[in-house]
Amino acid sequence: MITLFFACASRYRHQNNIVATSLLDIKSENEKIPITGIWVSENYINSLKEKKSPRIAQQGNSLLIIIPERTNGKTTIMDGFHDDFDYYSILKNQNRFEIWETHDNRLSKLEYFIDVISSSKIKIGETILIKIDPFKAKDFLHNGLKEEILIQEELLFKGTYLTSDGKKVEFKKNGQINGLDGFYYYKPINDYYDEGMQVDQLILVKSEKNIEWKDLEYYGFKFNYDTLKLYKLNCLEFDSTSQNCGVVELGKLEYKLWKTNNNR
Repeated sequence: MITLFFACASRYRHQNNIVATSLLDIKSENEKIPITGIWVSENYINSLKEKKSPRIAQQGNSLLIIIPERTNGKTTIMDGFHDDFDYYSILKNQNRFEIWETHDNRLSKLEYFIDVISSSKIKIGETILIKIDPFKAKDFLHNGLKEEILIQEELLFKGTYLTSDGKKVEFKKNGQINGLDGFYYYKPINDYYDEGMQVDQLILVKSEKNIEWKDLEYYGFKFNYDTLKLYKLNCLEFDSTSQNCGVVELGKLEYKLWKTNNNR
């Protein structure tokens, strides 16, 4: 999940980019930040809820910012749910917060101004971001060495579903799944800027511990109101260089699940 950012950054950056005339030691600043937390662009959230497609939502003004508790902490910025950068820091200049690029623990360049609209909404340039409180988990694709923020689990999948024969299937916001053919975890794909990502996809995992690549099964998915369909994937073009499928399409419908009314 992971240099597109610099090409897109002008959407948020202050037009008169300011280079610091004197480098300031970040360690000299240790002020508490009242807007600490995880922020996601309102456009992304609205698209995800309306279209129910993370692939489409990523194509819009999708931006994620993790703001630390204090000004000497690192600020992480992810543009388009593709590349993330943590060489930023936030300072307060009078009554306004600023995001600065840093090098060698020193301020280098003013990148963005932050306008605080409310305790749950901020604005960078023309982009409005909403504060969210998603579950955080160790990413099993990186052997648990990397923490990931589970956004789609909370906003799109979470809830209880019924199969065609009346069995209950539960998708939890922490990435666990119960009641679906012995699968333990599910992981929706956030980033579609790669080969073989022509349809919305998720990973289902048939191992509870010590997860290996052989335990992962990729499925395409579609939502139609409260109906979730999971499909096998057909490979249309195989990339012999990367040894991956370059173009995929939805194949056989494997599961059809109906979300129960108490989850609406």
